Formats: sequence, C-alpha cells, structure tokens
Amino acid sequence: MFEIIKSDLAGRIGILHSNHGKIETPAYVPVIHPVKQTISPKKIKDMGFDLVITNAYITMKRHGQNATKRGIHDIIDYDGAIMTDSGGYQVLEYGEVDVIPADMAEFERKIMTDFAIPLDKPTGYGLSKKRAKSFVDQTLKDAKETLANKIDNGQIWLGPIQGGEHQDLVKRSTKSLVNYGFPMLALGSPVEFMESYEYKLLAEMIIMAKKQMPDAVPLHLFGAGHPLTIPLAVALGCDTFDSASYILYAKHDRYIGEDKTIHLPNIKYFSCTCEVCTKFNPKEILSLEKEEKVNQIALHNLFAIKAEVDRVKESIHEGRLWEYVMMKMRAHPKLFEAIDIFTKSPEYFLSTTPKFKEKAIFLFSKEDQYRPEVFAYQNTVMKFKTRKKVMVLTKNTITKPAFLTNEYSILKNKFNDSESIQFCYYNPFLGLIPLELSDLYPASHYEMPRSNFRPEDFPTFAHVWNVFFTKNKFDVVYIPRNDDFLKYFVKLLPKNIKKKFLKK
Repeated sequence: MFEIIKSDLAGRIGILHSNHGKIETPAYVPVIHPVKQTISPKKIKDMGFDLVITNAYITMKRHGQNATKRGIHDIIDYDGAIMTDSGGYQVLEYGEVDVIPADMAEFERKIMTDFAIPLDKPTGYGLSKKRAKSFVDQTLKDAKETLANKIDNGQIWLGPIQGGEHQDLVKRSTKSLVNYGFPMLALGSPVEFMESYEYKLLAEMIIMAKKQMPDAVPLHLFGAGHPLTIPLAVALGCDTFDSASYILYAKHDRYIGEDKTIHLPNIKYFSCTCEVCTKFNPKEILSLEKEEKVNQIALHNLFAIKAEVDRVKESIHEGRLWEYVMMKMRAHPKLFEAIDIFTKSPEYFLSTTPKFKEKAIFLFSKEDQYRPEVFAYQNTVMKFKTRKKVMVLTKNTITKPAFLTNEYSILKNKFNDSESIQFCYYNPFLGLIPLELSDLYPASHYEMPRSNFRPEDFPTFAHVWNVFFTKNKFDVVYIPRNDDFLKYFVKLLPKNIKKKFLKK
C-alpha cells in the first residue's frame, strides 16, 4: 500500500496506492465540501492534487441512500482518490452526531471512498485527563469493531489517534491501533493546537505517535495544511495532511503567503507568480464580486500550499530538509519553540536520515550541532581508539579532508616521528575529527561561516571531548597557542595530560 522512495529527517517521499491511483507523498489533501464546493474538483485535480478529503457525515445527511447508489466520486465529481472524514469534526464542534459508528462505517464502505476513517471521538485540546481517556477508550472500541467488520474491497481504513496533549494517551491510542492492524493512521485534533499556537505540543504529539508506528505505516495529520506548519509536520514524519484553510481564509480576504497569512487589504504587491497573482493585483481582486473574489483568493491559497509542499519535497530530494526546516522555524516565535524537538531528540531522526549524502551539509548556528548527520559522526568519533600517546589538535582545514592538504604536510613535518602521533582536527559542530576519520561524511562535506563561536554554546563538543579523552590515554596534547575556542575545553582535559603549544 505504501512504498518509501526517499527520506530525510523523519520526512519521506513515498507512494500511496489506492483504488483510484497513486498518490505521491508528502501530500496536501484539500477539503472538498460535498454540497457547496467553491473551486471545482476537476480544477483541483488538474493542479496536481491526487487525493482530496470530503465529509461522509454531511454526504449522508444531504444525499442519503442516493449517495450509496452513485458513490462518492460521482457525488463530488472527482476521479482521483478520495478520503472521507466520518463526522469527527462535527463531534468536536457540536459534541455528538446522530449516527452510530457501525452505520457510518457501512455508509463509507458503500460509497466506495478510497481512504475511510471510522467515526471517532476527538479529544481536542484542553480536556481533563479523565475525560480525554474516556474519549480515547470509546474511539479505540469503535475503531476496533469497524476494522473487524470491514470488507476487503481495496478501501484503506485509517485508525484515528486521539489523546491531545496527554502524551501517554496518544501513546496508548497509537499502539492499540497498530496492534489492531490499521494500515494507515490519522492523528486527530491538531487544529485547536495550532489555533492556540501550541506548535511544540503538536510536535511532541506527532513524535509520540510516530515512535509507536512501523515505518511502513503512513501517518495522516488532520487540519494542518498551512505553509507555516507543513515543513515541521513533514520533518517529524507526517505523510499526508488535510485542511480547508484555503477556502476558509478566502472567505475573510486572507491571503496565504510562504510563512504567514495576510489580510488582503494590507497587501500592496504580490510576490507570488501563480495564475491568480499574475492576472490581478491586490486592489483588482478586492474589487471583484464577492463569489469571484473568494474563488480567486482560494485558488491562490491552493497554489501557495502546493508550492510549499513541493519545496519540502525538493528539500527531501536534495537532502536539505534540516536546513529548510530550521529556516522556516524562524518565521514565528511560537513555532521556533518547537526547535527543541530537533535539538533534544537527534536520535529520533537517525534511522531515517541518510548517513551519506551527495551534497555538503550547511552549518550555521548552534542548533546545527544536533543534526542527525552530525550526531551520527559524533557517535563514531566517540568509539574511536588509538594506542598513540601524543596528540596534535588544531582547527580543521579549509580544504577537506585534512590528510590531502598542504597544511597537514607542514604540520606533520614539525615532528620527527609523525607516525607515532595522533593528528586530530576539530570544528565546533562536529567536535573532534581524528585524521583517520577526516574523510568520513560529513567531516569532509560541510560548509560553515568563518565566525567566532562561543564554546559554552556547544555542549555536544564537550561531551565528545570528555568521552574521547577518557577512552584514549594521551601523555601529551599539542594545541594552538591562541585558540580561544579550544582554550575553554583544555581545562576539561585529564590532569595527567601535559599540554603543549604548537610552534608556528
């Protein structure tokens, strides 16, 4: 059902197989209203969206048994893959719906949706632990019964993960759904998190769910389709995500940019080059009749969201998702809080980030010491052992690897018995770089600014330093005389090691 083509961080380019064709992920899934859709589904398909989501509950209420005769593809006039929400949003908004889960599941089966979601009880945000647990328990019970009674007709059923900010509930919910055998999962209730700017909580919820899931199981994220949050969601492991933001924002003259939403009357110039923004200027769109105005803004918003998804895909393809996400995280202070997820859990991204890439990594600021490629290299260095008793340590060469440089030749010639010396280099991000490991990715494949970094900002360097000098027993360490960065760490050397300065 799902094949992974390429990955970076926890994000992956993959292929979802459905009854109505293939869907490349990560994929934004536009919400289609089953009764009053503004932009035609055909136009949405032509724009490159191969999967849409519509509401099965509203479809049932408006079309009844006629829907089971016609099928959901005829109802919304869309010949691609369709996902249906079973009414969970209505439950979240109004407390309940007048249909039981078994009947809703039967309806979804009969309308032949491609991706079906059992009727769940969303926890939302702000519920007490006790009440949230009761919602999770009910959702799991209904989901298990739905899956047990399904008919093998090619439909893909998504297990709805609930629990909200209660991480232990998210964990239990996810593990249970995996054990039931759901081939795809969907993480519920993120809208309220994002409305409250609780991006860090959302990130923690995604990671908690992903840690309980096999890699082969794709993850859908409900209600998270804004360019501001798409890179974060993908980097953490979300494969598909839906939203009606493109039309909801349009109804209030809100124009989606790369990292923000702007009230159209406040815009003087369009920087976008989509078919809407090249045809109209802001004033011209505002002067249109209301229905046409909403349609044009909504169309632009769809283009903006698709462009962001494509930028994220390209970042995965190029192996630069870390750089892209770090840049996007600085678009909003509350979003930047979620950067802790990346700096405090580098091991989470290790297995899904390639150990070797075709391009050099870029190192900018202290956060980059936690990149998974760097973390993997540090782990390798901390396993390095030598019997040599003399060490020469200096800043890494500009040309890499070090052993191919003239700098190394000059340095080596300063010692009579260079073969008995452990030559080692460093940079603030990677830590120590033994000569023997200097051509190992990314030690010879990085670019960084020529800046003076504060040693106290690099705890990973200190950790690598302490482990390295514990495992290797040096009598003498040679260091440059005026290296302020190294000076800080020399104090951490074991007392039995003699410190000497390198001669110029």
